[in-house]
Amino acid sequence: MSGAPRPAPHEHAALRSLLGAWLLDACSDQESAAVTAHLEHCAPCTAEVRYLYPATASLAETPPYEDTAPREATAPPLYDGTATAGNPSRPAGDRVTALAFARRPPAPRAVPPHVRPYTDQVATLDAVLRDLTAEEWDTLTVEGWTVGQLVAHLAATDSLLTEALDAGARGPLGLVGDTVPDRTLACTSWAAEQSPRSIHTAWRAQADVLRDVLLGEADLPTAAARPLSLAGDPPLPVAHHTAARAFETWIHTRDIALRTDRRLPPPTARSLSRMSDFGARLLPLAMRLRGTPLGGRVLRLELTGRGGDTWLLTDPGQAPPTGPPDAHLALDALEFCLLTGDRLAPAEAAARTRVSGDAALAEAALAAASAFAGP
Repeated sequence: MSGAPRPAPHEHAALRSLLGAWLLDACSDQESAAVTAHLEHCAPCTAEVRYLYPATASLAETPPYEDTAPREATAPPLYDGTATAGNPSRPAGDRVTALAFARRPPAPRAVPPHVRPYTDQVATLDAVLRDLTAEEWDTLTVEGWTVGQLVAHLAATDSLLTEALDAGARGPLGLVGDTVPDRTLACTSWAAEQSPRSIHTAWRAQADVLRDVLLGEADLPTAAARPLSLAGDPPLPVAHHTAARAFETWIHTRDIALRTDRRLPPPTARSLSRMSDFGARLLPLAMRLRGTPLGGRVLRLELTGRGGDTWLLTDPGQAPPTGPPDAHLALDALEFCLLTGDRLAPAEAAARTRVSGDAALAEAALAAASAFAGP
């Protein structure tokens, strides 16, 4: 920005030397904050982030940007100097990527691990929305909603969680409705009559209120484990609710990016870890909901790549397993998240999954994974 202060030459050189480590999440929190602030007003360093990204993505074993692309396509093409109408200096897709990197740093230590993925995904969506034209806000997405209405839907669910955590906390919209469908209807109807700027501002303000409520708990570790019922649903730990908000924010950021031809940096490893853990722990309940419960059987779920882990899954209330699992599923953590978010078909996921043991059980698990996916 033209009015931003310029760092001294020695400070610029020091921050420039940290760019590669910053892309790999290898900086300290203090270094990350300094690099992020620097990228807000330093065009040469922002351009270098775009240049370095393909190499650092490869080192970090980053999943593909777009899941319809070949597995080898792990990064967007480097800027070749071609101007675009929206910005004569660099292409729109690269501009979004650079802005997202600049606005999605590793969170400071004050943000606990169960909240960090949500703040990461909010920052990424914020970067995407800042780059959209007024016409792109009217692009149709899921459920026949425009981009603006989809963003309002996110604000609706964020507001319900905010109020469940703190009855006195209110976001900027102040709309009625005690269930997700009712609150969503109110928010999307409101958004249909609003400007992109108004919708963006209201969503971000609501996200900030939710963040502040989450961070305002006196005992954060205890608060993360506290059971909480949202809109009459069975209670889940607060940490699971925040993982769900990160998950949905990421899914809909991806929806918007795909429909407006934007390329995004992938979720951080910590975001993938929390989101995949959330999906894995819900899988037995999802299978029960779809009429294919585990019963007395044990499913070993192995998620590979960044954010991966392994779970031995049983029906709730069952004793810890002592023998070998009845079936073993192994697939990429990002693809599992897309499956649970109903953005990857079970048949397509099955083609990318290694299965051993009870094949019918494995098939039932893949088919049920998206049981809790909303719009």
